[in-house]
Amino acid sequence: MRVSFCMQKLHDISKTLPESASKSEKDFVPQTKSSYFFKFYISSVTSCIKKTPLYIRVKASYTLEAAVIIPMVAGFFAVLLLFFRILQIETQVQEALVYTSRKVATEASMVESPTALLASAEAVFQKELRQYLLPDKYVKRGYLGVSLLESSFDRGYVELNADYTIKLPIGFFNEKGVRVSQTSKSRMWTGDADSNCGQNEDYVYVTEHGTVYHRNRECNYLDLTIRAVNYADVGTKRNKNEHKYYACSSCVAEKMWLSNVYITDYGTCYHASLGCSGLKRTIYLIPISEVGGKGACSKCGSHY
Repeated sequence: MRVSFCMQKLHDISKTLPESASKSEKDFVPQTKSSYFFKFYISSVTSCIKKTPLYIRVKASYTLEAAVIIPMVAGFFAVLLLFFRILQIETQVQEALVYTSRKVATEASMVESPTALLASAEAVFQKELRQYLLPDKYVKRGYLGVSLLESSFDRGYVELNADYTIKLPIGFFNEKGVRVSQTSKSRMWTGDADSNCGQNEDYVYVTEHGTVYHRNRECNYLDLTIRAVNYADVGTKRNKNEHKYYACSSCVAEKMWLSNVYITDYGTCYHASLGCSGLKRTIYLIPISEVGGKGACSKCGSHY
């Protein structure tokens, strides 16, 4: 508005300039008039700009900065959301891939042909993948765009390799998609021992609550022989190592009335119930490297 006011003022002043009667004056006056008008225009515009309020100029500066920054911020968040979408798709594909590799691993003992295993894997994988919506929407060619052709079935393992391309809303450097490869590996359920597993390692026997490991499955401490005896006679009984029997801390309570109790040939406790954990033997076969802090059995641990 201030600039318009200045222009109107210039127009009014230009009308007040004198018109010369002589030809020489007419030739001179336009030149003088134009020069005077130009100088006045420059000084008036400069004066108007100087008198423009500061907040108007600051407001224009904010508008310019916003026009530059807002698209950059919007682009940053768009890329961030795209990254999380890609991560979500990879998670869904991986879940289907792991399930398929385990499922096919259980069929390996019945199917020997790698081609048949691949066909079975494709069928199971496509069925599992179709439970999710994102792969069909964002993967190039949908569900069928996830290929398992690079999978392998040898050396006792099912190794499934999924390759696919995730579509992008816009291209970057002539790239119209993100190439993704994922793998899941499961050992075949063939019943054969792994040739590389524990090749030079000993295996020992341990129990669920035992504190020692055993090298011999027929160890007397593992093969319990349970006998019922009269509670009144338990004080005179001895095990095969000539040790006395003491009350079991798990099943025998103080001042408990008992008629019969249960003892073993090599145990050191008598029990009020056959269901006591001290009379149970859940035996595991494990590598000796996994025994932890368990010591060797006094009967069979030193003999191998």
